[in-house]
Amino acid sequence: MEVYSTGSAIHTGSLPRIQVVNDFIAFIREANELLQKEIDLSPANQLVMGVISRLSQQLRSSYLPEEVQAVLSNEYIQTNQRQLQDKLSEAEFLTELSDSRQACDFHGTVMDIAKRLPNWPIYIALVGQELSTLRRLTEQGSHEPIVFVGSGPMPLSPIILHLLGDVEVVCVEMNPAAYEASRALLEHMNVGTKVTVVLDNGSSFDYGSYNRIFVASLVRNKRAVLERISRTSANPLVAVRTAEGMKQIMYEAIDEPELINQGWRILGRTIPDEKLVINSTLFLERLTDLDAKSTKNARYTYLHSEC
Repeated sequence: MEVYSTGSAIHTGSLPRIQVVNDFIAFIREANELLQKEIDLSPANQLVMGVISRLSQQLRSSYLPEEVQAVLSNEYIQTNQRQLQDKLSEAEFLTELSDSRQACDFHGTVMDIAKRLPNWPIYIALVGQELSTLRRLTEQGSHEPIVFVGSGPMPLSPIILHLLGDVEVVCVEMNPAAYEASRALLEHMNVGTKVTVVLDNGSSFDYGSYNRIFVASLVRNKRAVLERISRTSANPLVAVRTAEGMKQIMYEAIDEPELINQGWRILGRTIPDEKLVINSTLFLERLTDLDAKSTKNARYTYLHSEC
């Protein structure tokens, strides 16, 4: 098991940049092979937790665009990236499930409990950026309810949206275990009437009563969710979490050109704090028929001008 100990840790300070790329690819290979082999991906498996922690740390480092391209275009990475992300998602889910259940033993005010939740500084930074962007794009005093798709067993983002944004939040969660764990935590924190949970798939939920929707990074069927939002919400403003640069190793990136093909316009985006946050967030609105026609005509003109 020594191959997965500290030998694969990467230090970018003094190595030649090509060495950094090669070492990072080798480390990702090791991490993926470990995660595919291990049956227990819960927090009880310290070997798994250690590898994921080192991967998260490396993804928060700074990389040149050509280094990102070299890693993401590597044949092994392209072949195995999706299955690596699946295992990382499973491990993250199990960690949040354990943390959520343990948090039900915390006592104090809602803020006292919230500040003791794992990764509080990370989520405060992420949601704080999102709320700041949301306020710039909407009326400053708007207190419309928010739907959060894919809230998971530890609905920390919805809790922070409620506490900092003074809004009601409806969590949409399709996993029964996550649904039960999050309900128990929200009731324990005494916010169960302000942050509620619905057991449903984001691709079938009716958004007819909502215009402010967040989509979590771990939601895999984002395209189907966005299509459902477009069909059922009258005037949606959607914040969908994505990943940019090297961070695409861990989280699925949104295909931005495909968003336009689906009838969405990107209004803004958050830039992650390199030391804390991995995800960035795109803010979308639905294109009007006139906008869609103009985009289609522009694309047609461009394509034919290349002929």
